[in-house]
Amino acid sequence: MEKWSGRIGALLALIGGAVGLGNFLRFPFQAAKWGGGAFLIPYLVALVAVGLPLVWMEMALGRAGAQSNRQSAPELLHFLLGRRGWYIGLLGVYVSMAVGAYYAYLTGWTLGYTWHAVIGTFRQLTLEKVVAFHGEFIQDEVIVFWLITWIITGLILYRGLRDGLEAVNLWGMPMLFLLGLAIAIGAVLVGNTGKCPTCDSHIGVAYLYAPRWAELKSPAVWLAAVGQVFFSIGVGFAMYPVYAASAERLSPIRAGTQTVLANTIAEIGLGGLIVIPLVTAFLGLDYVREKAGFGLGFAVMPYVLNEWGGRVLIMAWYILLFLAAISSLIAMGWVGVTWLSAVLGGEPRRWTFVFIIGMLLIGFPAVWGYQKGTLDLYDQIVGTVMLILAGLGHWWAFHQAFAHSRLREEVPRLAKPLWRLLLRWMPPLFLGGLLVGTLFQPVENDWLAAVKALFQEGRWPWAPEGLLPQLLRSLRSSFWNVLGLFNLILLGLILIALRRRP
Repeated sequence: MEKWSGRIGALLALIGGAVGLGNFLRFPFQAAKWGGGAFLIPYLVALVAVGLPLVWMEMALGRAGAQSNRQSAPELLHFLLGRRGWYIGLLGVYVSMAVGAYYAYLTGWTLGYTWHAVIGTFRQLTLEKVVAFHGEFIQDEVIVFWLITWIITGLILYRGLRDGLEAVNLWGMPMLFLLGLAIAIGAVLVGNTGKCPTCDSHIGVAYLYAPRWAELKSPAVWLAAVGQVFFSIGVGFAMYPVYAASAERLSPIRAGTQTVLANTIAEIGLGGLIVIPLVTAFLGLDYVREKAGFGLGFAVMPYVLNEWGGRVLIMAWYILLFLAAISSLIAMGWVGVTWLSAVLGGEPRRWTFVFIIGMLLIGFPAVWGYQKGTLDLYDQIVGTVMLILAGLGHWWAFHQAFAHSRLREEVPRLAKPLWRLLLRWMPPLFLGGLLVGTLFQPVENDWLAAVKALFQEGRWPWAPEGLLPQLLRSLRSSFWNVLGLFNLILLGLILIALRRRP
């Protein structure tokens, strides 16, 4: 079994797997929407109560299972728990493969925009033309870059753990943080551009981080914070057990904490100080409030960066996003190819391009049906519900396998009440609340009004954007949505059918 060359390579790969597009494109708008600076309180509470403990537990499972000299998640957990462990590991494989199938499409966006930045497509384009370009890119070009993204991913995976994944992260992660730091500092220093009354990056920073304390009373804010932490640090994907098992020596608490800390710096310290402050500086706060969302990083940022500094800045931004996206994608891919190696035999690299073809088939409905909401459907089902279930599965496996010993090596008094609270009770409470919040999301996220309506009127006011209403609506509205759901079900059946070989 191939191992990381050393602790630094393993740690940078862990950080690369954790840091993704959500750090730079999702966090700022979640924070701005749910209380600004006040959002950081539930965010940090969730980080300590559910994020860190789950990372420690998943890494402890990997270290405990490393004695088996295996590296796929089902094999590691099978060694610890038998058949039940195999299926829990399989759930992590399912999440990695299904999320990777559509995450590659968004990675293709970053690759395509990097190419257009290099050739100077965005020079002298007005805001209207940049917005129009985004629509044309999605309709006409992104398929090509999606395919190229999978080719690049396949080549990295084929080179293996050291020459592929480790090599990419050894130079990619330092570059990502240096680019992010440079752009973030520059964004804060832009200040007032004079283009409109509110065109000031400091106003953007204040909009993002000025606390609105009243928001903390809403359960929806806490659910959003738990969701942002859980989805951004990479637990549930089986990456942590697989990566940890491939190291000669790796401390779950120390390496896990360093990974989460780096992810948090990328999220709060870099992601929060780039898109919203820059768009505010050149287009004003009203524009940010009206257009805030994931697409702002593509449909608007080329114009803003061109106004600020030109082609070099646009290239730097999209290289940063591509590095964040591809490092996470190859982590999901490695979870998949190690599983194929476990059930079909041979080295993981042997099955790389079989895996890539399978991922193309799984993900193509999300790509062709993007404008019909198919990618959102994938994300709701797999990137939310199944991911939460996988996280809960790893929590359960940690306790059933008595993997505490891997953590006690670092913290001898692990059984104290605080550790018991963090490791045993907080993760299922927070994740259970997140799962309920996802499945029963009420109109305008007003949980108090929803509970009153349930008891007084006997009905639950479902939010139109909630999982169940969206699922029912999408299945009636688009062939691609139906095909996408079929593909997700088929993937699960294939994983179960390809049982562990004796």
